[in-house]
Amino acid sequence: MHEAFLHLKHRPFPLPSSPWVMTQTWADLLFMHWPIHPEALKPFLPASLQIDVYERKAWLGIVPFTVSDMRFRGLPSLPFLRSFLQLNVRTYVIYKGVPGVYFFNLDVNHLPSVLGARLFYSLPFRQTNMAAVMDTSCHFQSSYSFGQNQEELDVAYKPSSLPYLADRGTFEYWAAERYCLFTERRKKLYRGDIHHTKWALQKAEAVIFHHTTAAFLSRAYFQQEPILHFSKEKQAFFWPLQEM
Repeated sequence: MHEAFLHLKHRPFPLPSSPWVMTQTWADLLFMHWPIHPEALKPFLPASLQIDVYERKAWLGIVPFTVSDMRFRGLPSLPFLRSFLQLNVRTYVIYKGVPGVYFFNLDVNHLPSVLGARLFYSLPFRQTNMAAVMDTSCHFQSSYSFGQNQEELDVAYKPSSLPYLADRGTFEYWAAERYCLFTERRKKLYRGDIHHTKWALQKAEAVIFHHTTAAFLSRAYFQQEPILHFSKEKQAFFWPLQEM
């Protein structure tokens, strides 16, 4: 049994009864969060989902990181799945009392992940040009274009505190400690469960050189400074989608 399954008390709901099917390791994550008026996000969410709020605000998260050691249960890690970059644009939702994450898009520089995730998870993955240097500080660049739509992110970041575990009731606990995602396929809602140990977070500092991601929102929301957190590494486990 992996060590992660010895730590369950932090979860808001029990593990699924079925076995996990996939695992991957996330590294050098930057969590950037901006407050958004809930009504601005509502048109882009399935009607069955309730927008979750913290201090009466919805929050948009933009999260660049690296993915490695991706493998399916019972199989070794495959060379072509070994490592790639990812950028998530997400918000926080509730369905029948269960808190989760909703992804507007998940950009990667890895075509097999795009095809597999769209087929099996119905998630809005997109093939994107990306580059990153991950060292004592991180520099992440992403550029997506399709027709007239072009979205870019160029950000340098690093941790600025020692790691800590967030307390219940804090913003970072509310945003980070979520253990399922919701997605819609053919007008039906699905839930995908995940598991990992509690996040070890660090305060972060960042220089955003260019940012036009989340193009569906007014750029006025991004004029204020985001709330920033960093996490060095996390192994996560995934379950198949279940229709709600």
